[in-house]
Amino acid sequence: MTKEKALTSLRPLISGAASAGLAATLSSLPMAAHAQSAGEQKKAQAEGDSTSLEAIVVTGGEKSENTNNAVTSSSRLPGTVKDIPQIVNTVSEKLITEQNVTTLEQALRNVPGITVAIGEANGGPNGDRFRIRGFEAIGDSYRDGLRDFGVYVRDSFNLEQVQVLKGPSGESFGVGTTGGAISTTSKTARLGTFGSADVSVGNGPLVRSTIDYNKQLDETTAIRVNAMGNRQDIADRDHVESDRWGVAGSIGFGIGTDTSWYLDYMHQSNDRTPDYGVPMAAFTPTGAGVREPITEFGVPRSNFYGKETDRDRSDVDMLTSRFSTEANDWLTIKNDTRLVRYGRYFSTTPTICGDTELKCSAVGSALYNGAVNPVLSIGAGGGPTYDQTAWGIQNVTTGIAEFETGALRHQAVFGLDLSYQHDERQGYRYLTPKNPSTVWEPDYSYSRDLIVENPNNVKESNSRNAALFASDRMWLTEQFSILGGVRWDYYKAHYDLIAASGRTVTDANTSFFSPKLSAIWEPTKDQSYYVSYAISKNVPWGQYIASDVNAVATDNRANLDPETSSTIEAGAKLDLLDGRLGLTGAVFQVTKDNSYYTNASNNLVPTGEKQRVRGIELGATGKLTEQWDVYASYTLLNSEILDASAAATIGNPVAGVPRNSGSLWTTYDLAPHFDALDGELLIGAGVTYRDGMYIRSDEKAKIPYSLSLDAMVSYKTGNWNVSLNAYNLADRINYDSFFQGENQNTARAIPSSGRTFILKVGTTF
Repeated sequence: MTKEKALTSLRPLISGAASAGLAATLSSLPMAAHAQSAGEQKKAQAEGDSTSLEAIVVTGGEKSENTNNAVTSSSRLPGTVKDIPQIVNTVSEKLITEQNVTTLEQALRNVPGITVAIGEANGGPNGDRFRIRGFEAIGDSYRDGLRDFGVYVRDSFNLEQVQVLKGPSGESFGVGTTGGAISTTSKTARLGTFGSADVSVGNGPLVRSTIDYNKQLDETTAIRVNAMGNRQDIADRDHVESDRWGVAGSIGFGIGTDTSWYLDYMHQSNDRTPDYGVPMAAFTPTGAGVREPITEFGVPRSNFYGKETDRDRSDVDMLTSRFSTEANDWLTIKNDTRLVRYGRYFSTTPTICGDTELKCSAVGSALYNGAVNPVLSIGAGGGPTYDQTAWGIQNVTTGIAEFETGALRHQAVFGLDLSYQHDERQGYRYLTPKNPSTVWEPDYSYSRDLIVENPNNVKESNSRNAALFASDRMWLTEQFSILGGVRWDYYKAHYDLIAASGRTVTDANTSFFSPKLSAIWEPTKDQSYYVSYAISKNVPWGQYIASDVNAVATDNRANLDPETSSTIEAGAKLDLLDGRLGLTGAVFQVTKDNSYYTNASNNLVPTGEKQRVRGIELGATGKLTEQWDVYASYTLLNSEILDASAAATIGNPVAGVPRNSGSLWTTYDLAPHFDALDGELLIGAGVTYRDGMYIRSDEKAKIPYSLSLDAMVSYKTGNWNVSLNAYNLADRINYDSFFQGENQNTARAIPSSGRTFILKVGTTF
């Protein structure tokens, strides 16, 4: 096909891509089932393996541990991590296995600059409410390129890799992504037949089992099923449980051919105790000063200040369709669709040091003098309780075109993104006030029959989002290219609230553009240097329908302007040692204007803050030798409030932004050094570190630095493997999550587990 004909053919396809929508998905099954031999070479390379159907075994090389070579799960981001002009942290499947990671939160401890916030009614610390570089990312979780609605503990049993794309990414993902986007890849059907099963036990106690089985059905079709059961009492936290189970299935048609279709389903049920941590107080003679967690002053970290009625039960059902076809030798069309249902019953008791400065000071003074057992307070009106049902659907149609115009080579990505979310909530109220606890002797008891439906707390909401996106990477020379892109979003939200004052119905809508521009220089195949500029926006309503408990009408958020964030970043990605080792480095600046936060009453509060975070990030992943693997990353964040309605906070650091943080994980295979050993004998060690940080803009609450020393040893021989992982060997009191509070008296932090051991035994078949 000539260049002129290619460009002529492209125009109607661009205009018609939007109408493809779900029709492409519905028609894909027969197309995939009858895929012809034109894609046979791709089939042989599917999932990086070569397959013999007769023997039903998988052979071939290992995946590269240099994460510069990793691919994303988003159709809108073709190519590898090295092709993306921004920092991308990848937690590989090998790293997840070696560390015996069981949740997404644990996987993200390998990514510097990520902290975890405690929601009020939005969810507990293990409800996956992350911050990236200090910025809220509760709505920025993606699975296989589509939004992962809801707040729940995302188990690792169905995860193949985790990636964090740092910096505003509105051009790729849409609304949100101030600090970045968290993108996970599911385990899907692949060619070959294989299986694995394992059982883990640990202190707490913890008992966990998983099974994963893949079956090749014919030359281009396979099915995969994996399941998980997890029963756990959180170590070093009284009364805190985290039980869950899940099952996932995937069937793939046309695998390795020009036309493929995957249909995936996942169910996960959680039954856990929402841990809202410990209050914070000032350890001074008068109780005045900067608040810190009371566990820093001798209070046992095992103390749990919630009640026996505290519960977080959730169910997630997720159905995903992913269709791809190569229309011709220069154009690929992809259609991804997700339907998800999310249910949750949530009840918690947030305990604080005091509603007033006087009472909180009394708690701090009493701790300092060691004379009394001070009484704590219960915040948020006794704690939120609600029953929630939500569902959402998203469809993304993407075209990827590679063509030439004269001497210029292009890779264009364009498409349509449509989504809808609906949420219903029934609130509950307490007939009898809860008994407050004391610092040293928490009162766990509370009668379960004292909670009833509240007719004045009924909420129903929905949101619609329609977006068009387009980008073009144009090579001016073989080494130098320009990437420009833009996304246009239209958002509309509807809220219906029944409260004591009556019924309120509110509607709001807005539209905005999210642009991105990058310059990329690749002097050799092992080097990539880039400069990027991007803008993203957050709407204060409609963005978090499934994870936001409040209605627009209660805090006038329909009249609030969107938050606007911009970033500029310059970086490099290099491959060394014949591609075995990947290095990354970048300097960046993120500026966020018109900032908001959610207070203890779950209302959005405009701070008037203009926030800036400047930083450096460095990383190294891959193999130093054939036996020695390394995963290392570090970030320096220098944050500052440039402007604010509260003049006293100007010049302070942005809340929840640690200055220094980093992680290191390294393993070495000893087996080649011992002739008597047949298999793989790994020893590994790691460290994660985060500076102490202020969690409020007024610098009146702070959590200490976090340091965890970890280790592992594993042995694989034949079809069997056994491993022992140790975490927090120094038994430090670390704090993985925090809540900044409406004021310093309501701030809280959650102590993490101390020294922990997990033994795992597994087999492959």
